[in-house]
Amino acid sequence: MGQIRDSITNQPTLVVIGIPTFKRPKGLTRLLDSIANQRVDFDVQVVVADNDAELQEGIKTVARYEQQGFRFPLKAFVVEERGISQVRNALMESAFVDYRADSLAMLDDDEWAEEEWLSALVRLQKLTRADVVGGNVIAEFEVPPPDWVQGLAGYPKQYPPQSGYTPLIYGMTNVLLHKSIRTRFPGQIFDPFYALVGRGDTEFFTRLKKFGAIFAFAHLAKSHEVFGASRLTKSWARERAFCDGAGHMRIVLRDNPGVKGLTIELSRVMLASIVAIFQVLLRFTNSRQCMAGQVLFMRQMGKVSGLFGRHKQVYRQVHGQ
Repeated sequence: MGQIRDSITNQPTLVVIGIPTFKRPKGLTRLLDSIANQRVDFDVQVVVADNDAELQEGIKTVARYEQQGFRFPLKAFVVEERGISQVRNALMESAFVDYRADSLAMLDDDEWAEEEWLSALVRLQKLTRADVVGGNVIAEFEVPPPDWVQGLAGYPKQYPPQSGYTPLIYGMTNVLLHKSIRTRFPGQIFDPFYALVGRGDTEFFTRLKKFGAIFAFAHLAKSHEVFGASRLTKSWARERAFCDGAGHMRIVLRDNPGVKGLTIELSRVMLASIVAIFQVLLRFTNSRQCMAGQVLFMRQMGKVSGLFGRHKQVYRQVHGQ
């Protein structure tokens, strides 16, 4: 990561905290409680976008907090069209058009934030002038995780204890978008294609990078992503890898549509598949190494599926409450 280049400005700041939610009232409650404990010296507006047009449990949760009194201004609205891309786009519109915010910080409803989370994101954005700042996501397991989970793709990894510039941010779990993404890259939104298949956040950020976006990572901006038992199964890990691979291939086809780019990617698929098969066969008695090989292989199969335009709508199923 590069060195920080600018000093903090003292201009007034309004940050919107945007929360996408869908059928997780308990998770949303936990997240709102953590937001109420944020240590900040700037203005904050909290906006919840509920993607459940039928039951509207997110709307009901926010209404309860409004009746009880909440530390920050709090608003909720329904996004009727199903899909995470649509929800994220609605939150960007709300933050940068309705509230004219300086930044939009986003957390998912299966996360909760430590007290310095938001301040750390804002502080680093002012130091780096980055368009996107990612935070430190820490895995938190509701039940003891099996041994094979450690270090496996699909679960949050440990980050180096330093902040600064980084080539790319890959996910929307714990991230801050500065208003410059609207002024420098007008019209760029999350692609609705990825609404239920995943990887839309990675596609969005790689697209912004092509246009010259600057990324930074704030290691002190800590959130905890809560994993329940349903996301601690081998079938979930394999399916997640498959979908990641399919989404990755769609990005490759967009950025390198020619024969040369496709040939290079297919060569990588073949090589990784061979490595994965040997890893499974040679490490069959080691559950961690064997599972790593299975996940690597499923990612390659996902790439092949994505090559033919076939993607699983994994986000139709909700994990957690």
